[in-house]
Amino acid sequence: MKIVFQDCGKNYHRTWLFRHLNLELDLGSNVAPLRLAILGGNGSGKSTLTLMVSGQTNPTEGSIDWIDIHGKQISSDSWYKHIALASPALELPEEFTLEEWFEFHLSVKGFADGVTLDKLIAICGFSNNTKSKALLTFSSGMKQRVKLCMALMGTESLVILDEPLTNLDVSGNQLYDNLLNTYLGDRALIVASNREDEYKKYCDQILDVSQISAEQSV
Repeated sequence: MKIVFQDCGKNYHRTWLFRHLNLELDLGSNVAPLRLAILGGNGSGKSTLTLMVSGQTNPTEGSIDWIDIHGKQISSDSWYKHIALASPALELPEEFTLEEWFEFHLSVKGFADGVTLDKLIAICGFSNNTKSKALLTFSSGMKQRVKLCMALMGTESLVILDEPLTNLDVSGNQLYDNLLNTYLGDRALIVASNREDEYKKYCDQILDVSQISAEQSV
């Protein structure tokens, strides 16, 4: 599949993050999937760009199209089937328990073979009774572990991780590496970051958003 940006721009509070962005992201094949790092400092627009790729926010101008392997456009209503996203901009449903959130996610998108709630809990390093606790009681680091597991232990063809090590301690950083090494497989990966330890080992292509001026095409 391909994701095509055509003359895209994004404006927040009368300020343009970027304009006239023309970009084609080829998710690649099982042999050579996309491995892209979107770089940029705070406020550069890298998180916004990932949200636009995933359909969570729309461009102010221009268009974004998903094109399948047959050259046909994929309806924006169906993008979510192909995307796993973990981002600080997206909140967990805090009224759910971990078990309820797992079951809901399972019913909507599913998980890779062999993934169970007990396995997710063990990988996260949680106690077994955590499954019955509401997500609002979780610390920020625990929530980030859940977000990463939900994104990486699925089957979607594109995994998008925005600042994935946010709120994680040393063991959380190890969890991140283990999840990528175990569950990413041949799926495409986009990491939005300003930290090398989040992307350097996994991404061989770079897009620096801070170098996209208001009148520059990519």
